Amino acid sequence: MGNSDLSTALWITLLGMVLVFIGILLLWGMMELLVRITRKREKAEEPSHEPASTLDDRSMKQKAAAAAVVTAISLQNSTAVSAPISQQEVLSPWQSLHRNYQQFSYNKRGK
Repeated sequence: MGNSDLSTALWITLLGMVLVFIGILLLWGMMELLVRITRKREKAEEPSHEPASTLDDRSMKQKAAAAAVVTAISLQNSTAVSAPISQQEVLSPWQSLHRNYQQFSYNKRGK
């Protein structure tokens, strides 16, 4: 009886796993279909009537502006933010015990 129950449980597990993977594949297929249906069609680019040097100059300016923005964002994110003094002064008993221990052991080594 135990063997039959175990084999039934394994078959149910296998069937569940197969159904899960079939469901994943169906969802993937539906997403691919929706992307292909709703994708905007790109129009063929019309040749520009501007000289090539103007286009090169404009692209260089765009690249320079993008680099400036990236630099400004990275500098803004890298500034150190310190906690207000009131939060720095409050120590838990655990922190004060370990800080005192560190100072004590440092003083012993220093002598």
